[in-house]
Amino acid sequence: MKKLGSFLFFIALVVTTNCYAQKLQHDWENYVVALKDKPVSINVDLGLRSSAPLKDMPFVIIVRTKLNQPNAAGMPDTEELISLDALEEKMVEGLVKYQGALYVGRFTQRGIREFYFYTNDTARYLLTLNDVFLSHPDRQWLAQSKKDAEWENYLTVLYPSPLDKMLIDSRRKLGELGKDDPSRKAVTVFHFFEFNEDASRKKFLQLPVCSGFTVNELGTNQENKRFTLLISSQSVVDRNWVDKNIPVLFSEAKKQGGFYKGWEYQR
Repeated sequence: MKKLGSFLFFIALVVTTNCYAQKLQHDWENYVVALKDKPVSINVDLGLRSSAPLKDMPFVIIVRTKLNQPNAAGMPDTEELISLDALEEKMVEGLVKYQGALYVGRFTQRGIREFYFYTNDTARYLLTLNDVFLSHPDRQWLAQSKKDAEWENYLTVLYPSPLDKMLIDSRRKLGELGKDDPSRKAVTVFHFFEFNEDASRKKFLQLPVCSGFTVNELGTNQENKRFTLLISSQSVVDRNWVDKNIPVLFSEAKKQGGFYKGWEYQR
């Protein structure tokens, strides 16, 4: 009777966790950063950021597998990607079903791929993973679970930095605006900034990066008492424009104690 009670508790735990996970807003994104001149490809559920950390999932499960034939950049070729996708699908299915786990993302770099899950129970995860990797006998792997109540692995390993998040949002905006095509024309683009001090704002405006911009507004944010700045220029907005201009504006404003808040356009 005691065993039956424990089993029923486990079933209830998984069902409750799965129901809770279904209420979360999921927003998957893949982005690439450079680490020591090598690419790191990260696939992460951005939608979990507003809920993280989930207090009832204080443990992280990290699964690492070696790539069988990484290219010179440490990334898998097309053929191995098919195998990795099948492995990921089976791993997610198993850990969600038997552990009540939540899959939050993975990264690939230097010939390895790591998968990250959060859960409230780590009792059977190795048994589940053993079953998964039995169908991939050619792949080396290892796994560990540990306490991570603050979700540091999600927030610091997988979730994008403020600049990378800005780039992701900007590239998404291109798709929404339908601007990423050869027939695009120059439009007026407005850039929004905030500074802790007026002197920092003035110093930023004197930098070469601001040449060619029109100053549209100097104001104050009444909520946080920061000094606001709105500047604009005529630009052809496309992927190259995003990758070339946004990092510079972001980093130069940050050097002056400022915050680049984003951009909008007007036809």
